Amino acid sequence: MNQNRKRIRRMCSCLTAVLMLSFAGEAGAATQQSQPDSPASVQQNALSGRNSKGDYTGGPQDPKEVKAFLDAFFARDAVKGKAGNAAVSIVQGSKVLLSKNYGISAPALKPEEAGMKDTFRIGSISKVFTAAAIMQLVDQGKLSLQDNIEKYLDGYKVTNPFDTPVTIENLLTHTTGFEVREPSDASYLTDPSQQPVSLKESIFDVFPPVIRKPGTAYMYDNFASRLQGYIVQQVSGEPFGSYMQKHLFGPLGMNSSSFGMTKDLTRRLVPSYDESGSPIPVYGFSPSEWPEGSMLSSASDMALFMTAFLNGGRAANGTVILSPESVKAMSAYQMAIHPDLPDTTYGFESPVIPSKTNGELVISKGGDILGYSSLLWLLPDRKTGVFVSYNTNQDLRNDLFTAFMDHYYAKGEPTYETKGGKSQSVDTLAKFAGLYSDLRIKLMTRVEVTGNGTLKVSDVFGSHTLQQVDDLLFLDGEGNPLAFQMDADGRITYMKYTNLYSYAAKIPVQLSTFPDVSADHPYAGYILSLKSLGFLTDDLTQPFQPLQSVSRGAFIHAFNAMWSIPGSSNPDLFKDTEHSEYRKDIQAAVEAGMLTGTGNGLFEPDRPILREEAAAICYRLLTVTGIRVPDSAVVLAPGTSKWAVDAVRSVVAWKLHGPEVTEVDGVFDYGSQRAINKQELAALMFTMLLP
Repeated sequence: MNQNRKRIRRMCSCLTAVLMLSFAGEAGAATQQSQPDSPASVQQNALSGRNSKGDYTGGPQDPKEVKAFLDAFFARDAVKGKAGNAAVSIVQGSKVLLSKNYGISAPALKPEEAGMKDTFRIGSISKVFTAAAIMQLVDQGKLSLQDNIEKYLDGYKVTNPFDTPVTIENLLTHTTGFEVREPSDASYLTDPSQQPVSLKESIFDVFPPVIRKPGTAYMYDNFASRLQGYIVQQVSGEPFGSYMQKHLFGPLGMNSSSFGMTKDLTRRLVPSYDESGSPIPVYGFSPSEWPEGSMLSSASDMALFMTAFLNGGRAANGTVILSPESVKAMSAYQMAIHPDLPDTTYGFESPVIPSKTNGELVISKGGDILGYSSLLWLLPDRKTGVFVSYNTNQDLRNDLFTAFMDHYYAKGEPTYETKGGKSQSVDTLAKFAGLYSDLRIKLMTRVEVTGNGTLKVSDVFGSHTLQQVDDLLFLDGEGNPLAFQMDADGRITYMKYTNLYSYAAKIPVQLSTFPDVSADHPYAGYILSLKSLGFLTDDLTQPFQPLQSVSRGAFIHAFNAMWSIPGSSNPDLFKDTEHSEYRKDIQAAVEAGMLTGTGNGLFEPDRPILREEAAAICYRLLTVTGIRVPDSAVVLAPGTSKWAVDAVRSVVAWKLHGPEVTEVDGVFDYGSQRAINKQELAALMFTMLLP
C-alpha cells in the first residue's frame, strides 16, 4: 500500500477515534442529580492544584485481585476481537500490582515468542516524556515556561500577527495558535536504504504560521510537541534521543524504552496487523526520532515511570527525575474551556470518556500510530496508574478504562453542577447559534436555539438536544458536556463537544463580499462561508467570477487543501503533469486512491473537470474514511456515465451541491456532463464539511 493511501487510512482511523471516543461506553449516562463528588468540583480542584476529597478507601490493592480482574476482562468475547496482543501495567503508590502481556486472540504471539516480544509502539504517549524533559530543564533553571520560543530557534522569526508571543507553556498546553501541521507520509520509512532527515530539518521545512492569538484556544498539535523535543535538544546541547536515554529512561531503569528503533527493541517489537489481518511491515521514521510519537516501551518500563511520577518524581531507588512542583504542574489542568470540561495539563489531557471518571480526578494520554494504540491514565489523588498498549487501532483501551473505573471507583455516574440550574431565554441563547469549524479536522457543527435553555447541535453523529446547566455549559441526553468560550466583549468564539482534542471556532459572518457576488446571490452563503473559513484565497476587491469553469488540476488542489492532504514529491504517475503547477497535489491524490486518470497515462490537468468526475473524487474520499455511507436510492436523469452512477447518486443523497441540481417527480438532474464552475465548487466543498 503506497504512502498517501496509508495516510488516508490513518486519517480514517484518527477521525473515527476522534468521533467515537466521546460517546464510547455511554450507557446509563449522567443525571443532573446532586452528588457529593462531581466533576465540577474535581476539575476545579485540579485547576487550582488542590485535593479536597480527603482519604479514600477502595481502588486496586491486591495483586491477585487485580490479575483476576484483568484476566476476566481479556477473556471477554467483545475484547478478543479487538487485538491479538496487549501489555498492561497497574501501579498503586510505590507498588507494581501487575505488569503482564496478554495473548488475546489470533493472530497472537506464539508461546516461544511470548517471552521475547514485549515492546509496543506507544504513539502519542511519547508526548508525556517529552513534556517531562521540558519540565526537567525548567527545574534546572535552563528555561522558563514563559520564554518566547524564538529564544531557542537560532534567529528564526515565527510568523505571528499578534502582539502575544508563542511561549514554552503554549507548546505544552497545545495553545500556540499554530496552523495545523501533521507529519507527512515521507516521515514513515519502510525501506532501510531511505535516509531520515534531521529533527531540525523536519521542523523548519514546515514551520507553521500563528493564525490565532496564542493562549486562547486548544488544538491538539503534533508539531508543537515535536518543537518541544527540538528545544530540549537546543537547551541541553544533547541530541534529543540521547537526552531522553540519559536523563529519563536510564535513571528510571527503563531499559526497554527508546525514541529510536534500536536493533534490540525492533527484535522485541510485538507485530501488528491491518484491517484484513495482514502483517504491517516494521517501519522507521524520518526524522529517526519523533518527540511527539516514536517511542517504544513495555508494560514493566511504564510501571517504573508511573510509580516515580506518582511519588513526587522520585524513583524507587531514590533517583529524582522531576521536582514535586513539576509533577504537580503536570498533574493539574492548566487549560480548560470550562471548569467541568478541562483540556490539558503539561503533558496530559482530560479523559476520553468524561462520564466514566466516576467523580475522580483523572489525567490521561492516549497514543495512536499505525498498527498500535495505547492509553496511560493516572489518578494522582489515589496514587494509582494504568497503562495499556496493543497491536491494533481499535478502541479496546476505552473498554478497559470504563471497566477499571467502574470496578474500582464505582461511586455512581458523574454529575455536573448546575450553578442554580438557570435556563436562559431564547433571545439570550441566540449568541450561541451558528456554524462552528473544528480547528484540527475541519468538520463543522451547527448550533440552533430550540427553546429556553435548550440547544440543538448537529454534527457527524446526527442531531442532539442539549439542556443548559450553566451560562456556558450544556448537557446532551447521554450526559455529554458541551462548553462554549466567550471573549471579553461577550462574543462566543469557540465550543468543545464531541471532539475532545480541539475547539471548534465559530464562523464569523462575512459582511464583505465580492463585486460580482451580491448578498442575495444564490451561492453567496457557500462562497462567503468558505472565505470566512480560509479555504478561499480570492481577493474580495476583485471579481470572483462564479461561472468560471474549474480545471481538473485546480479542483484537486482545492480538494487536497480542504482535507489537509500534503503534496507528494514522488515521481509523477501521469505523463502530462510534470509541468503543471498542481503536480504535487495530483500525485498525492493518486497515492491516496482518489484518481485513476483519463487513460493512456494522461490526467489532462488543464481540462475543465466534469461534475461527475468531481463527484467520484468526493465519493472515494468520504467513503474510504467512513465519513459517509454510500447511498444508491436516488433516481438520476439520463446522462451520467455508468462508472460514476454510484458516486453521483450518493453525492445527491448526501446533498453535496447547490441549487444547480434539480428534481422533477423524484428524478434528479445532476448535470453530470457539465464542467463544474467556481460557485458550484464552493457549494460542493462547503456542504462536504457540514453535518
